[in-house]
Amino acid sequence: MKDTIRKVLGNLLILTLFFLPVGTFKPNRILNGNDFYSVNIFTFEFFLLALFFISYIINRKNRFLSIIRSLFLILLPVYLIYRIQAFQFIGDYDETIARISLHISAYLTIMGVIILLSTEKYPKIKIFMSLFLVLTAFIFNLFPMLGLSREFINRRETFNAEFFRHLTLAISSLLFAIIPSIFFAYQSTKHEKLREWIMGFINGFQVAPTLSLIALIMIPLSYLGSQFPFLRDLGIKGIGFLPSFIILTLYALLPITSNTYTALKQIEPSIMDSAYALGLNRTQIMFKIQFPLALPLIISGIRIALVQSIGNTILAGLVGGGGLGSIIFLGLSQSAADLILLGSIPVVFMALTSDIIFEVIEEKIKVRMGLSR
Repeated sequence: MKDTIRKVLGNLLILTLFFLPVGTFKPNRILNGNDFYSVNIFTFEFFLLALFFISYIINRKNRFLSIIRSLFLILLPVYLIYRIQAFQFIGDYDETIARISLHISAYLTIMGVIILLSTEKYPKIKIFMSLFLVLTAFIFNLFPMLGLSREFINRRETFNAEFFRHLTLAISSLLFAIIPSIFFAYQSTKHEKLREWIMGFINGFQVAPTLSLIALIMIPLSYLGSQFPFLRDLGIKGIGFLPSFIILTLYALLPITSNTYTALKQIEPSIMDSAYALGLNRTQIMFKIQFPLALPLIISGIRIALVQSIGNTILAGLVGGGGLGSIIFLGLSQSAADLILLGSIPVVFMALTSDIIFEVIEEKIKVRMGLSR
C-alpha cells in the first residue's frame, strides 16, 4: 500500500514537468529573469515520458521493463538539468554573467524520481547513482550555464575549504562520542537506576533545539575565553569550532547509546552463563562475547549519528564554526537560490553516501556472524 501511494505521488510530481515552469533565465545574478517551460526545451522527449507513465500504469512485472524504468529514472535528473541549462534565450545578454536556474517543476520532478526509486529494489544505491551522475556532470562542467555552476566557479576555493571543514566537524564529533556512548550503554545494563539518569541526560539534548543549545554553550565558553587569555589562544571561545563540536558530540550520544544498550540487553542470558561456566572473567566476556554480538546494532547507531551530525553541522555556520552552513546562510541573506543549493546538495550527498557505506558494513558484519545471508 505504501509503495502504491509513493508511486502515485512520484508520478504526479513528474507530471508537473508538463504544466509548471522548468527553468529561469537570468541576464545576471540580481535580476529576476524570465521563466520557461519544458515545451521550450523538449520535443520527442515528451513521447518517452508518455511511454514511461503508461508503463507505470500498466505495472506489469516484467524484468526487462523494470530495468528500463530504473535506468530511465536514474538518468532523468542529469538529462533534465542538462537540457534546462542548454536553453538558448533570444535577446541581448552577456554570456559570461548570464545564468539559468532550475524552477519549481524541475525540483518536483527530481523529488518524484527519488520517491519512485525508493519503491524499487536497492533504492539507496539507485538514488545514489542518480545523484552521483548529476555530481559527476557538474564536476566535469557539463552544466556551464547553470547558476549553480557559476556560483561554484566564483567560490571554488571557499567551497573546498568549507566542504572539508564540514566533513571534519561532523566526523570528529562522531568519533569523540563513540567511546562515551558505549560506556554509558554498558553501565546502563549493569545498573538500572543509573540507566534512568543516563538516558534522561542524553534525551535532554535531543529534546532541546540544536540552535538553542549552541547559544547556551556559547555563554560559558565566552566567559572562559575572556577571563583566561591562554584558553582563548587554544580556541576556547564563544564562537567558532568548539561550541559546534560540543553540541554535535552531545547530539551523537543518543543513537549510539540507545542502540548499544538494546543490543547488549538482547543477548541471551544462557550465553552469558555459558561464558562464566567456561571460566571467562567479566572483561573477557565483554570484549569477546558481548560487544562482538552487539556490533551490528552499534554500527547502525553510528550510521544514524553520522547522518544526523552531517545535517546538524549546517548550524555551525551561524556561530563561525564554518562548514557548508556558512554558504547556505550567505545564500539566504542574499536571496540567492543557487548559492543555497551549492551548500545544500553536498550535505545531502554526504549523508546519503555515509548511510550507504555504513549499511553495507553492517550487512557484511551480519553475514560474517551468520545473522543474514
